[in-house]
Amino acid sequence: MKKGFITIGTLLTLFLALPFASMIWMKAMAAPAMVEKVKDAPTEEIAVVLGAAAYNPHQISPILQDRLDTALELLKAKKVSKILLTGAENEVEAMGNYVQEHGIREDQLLRDPGGVNTLASIQNIPNTYHNVAIVSQRFHLPRALFYARERGLEAIGVVADRREYTRIFEFKKRELWAASKAILEIGFKR
Repeated sequence: MKKGFITIGTLLTLFLALPFASMIWMKAMAAPAMVEKVKDAPTEEIAVVLGAAAYNPHQISPILQDRLDTALELLKAKKVSKILLTGAENEVEAMGNYVQEHGIREDQLLRDPGGVNTLASIQNIPNTYHNVAIVSQRFHLPRALFYARERGLEAIGVVADRREYTRIFEFKKRELWAASKAILEIGFKR
């Protein structure tokens, strides 16, 4: 009886610690590859903008707007020559509308409407690109960089935090569980 209780207690402790341990490890691994400002970013082949909420074809969430504005800044600073818009179909449509309204030509864009989550977005980066700048918020970049590293990409993360987000606690809480899922997804594929 005592041995079974210890085993269940150990498993429960490991289960509860996994999200925190995963996030701490991912943040430590990602830190050297993250840049806070566009001017500090090295030149890369392409900026990969990870999708976020788009309410309709012409209205995007503040988080997505910050990602797109950061990618536009990378392109204008000649840090990248193309932008890959990746997300669900409605997100990619709204993203394309936004960047084109800001003067980006179609030949400077790639679109991936199959990037329904972070893993799919990273997996869908065309094989012709090896050096990429992933554009997202600080809370999201460690997992995106983890997936990119596992895919064999040379990736940097460009932080797109341009304002305070009202639901940041929810996003960070969700990211704790997503980090655990990422560790398990990659671990079981090996």
